[in-house]
Amino acid sequence: MWTDLNLSDIHSLDRSQAREILAQIARVEKKSFPANEGMSFGEELWRKKPNTRVLYATTAQTSSASPPVVLAYAVYVRQKGLALLHKVCVAESYRRQGVGVQLMDYVRTRLQKEGCQYIQLWVDKDRAPARALYVRSGYQEREEIPDYYGPGRTGIRMVLDL
Repeated sequence: MWTDLNLSDIHSLDRSQAREILAQIARVEKKSFPANEGMSFGEELWRKKPNTRVLYATTAQTSSASPPVVLAYAVYVRQKGLALLHKVCVAESYRRQGVGVQLMDYVRTRLQKEGCQYIQLWVDKDRAPARALYVRSGYQEREEIPDYYGPGRTGIRMVLDL
């Protein structure tokens, strides 16, 4: 379990810091997901897009000369009492070290404070490590839709009641 992990919201940064973090997130995204499942992480996400939040985890900064390293990130959209968790990703070299669990705890705590009643996400049935992370974080599988992610790729809707 990481003890020197910083968890934050991209909107707490100034423009240049946000651009640096978003650029790092975009690189992790490109390495982690096929092009057709990739999300764009441009500056527009920092410009206070209504109800959309980008949360991220970095190592504790050791010097002001080098920017913090992004280990994981999550993107959600709020719709009244519901949050749709669109993206969760832990950079490959930091997986299975507790980073994802801490990020998921941060997302849950933050959304509870915002008055959210439940969080929903979709996951590919074949992505066992992601599903395991979500189950460990309290999410329950509620529905399966064949071909949700394309032919032969079943999607599972998971929900966390807050």
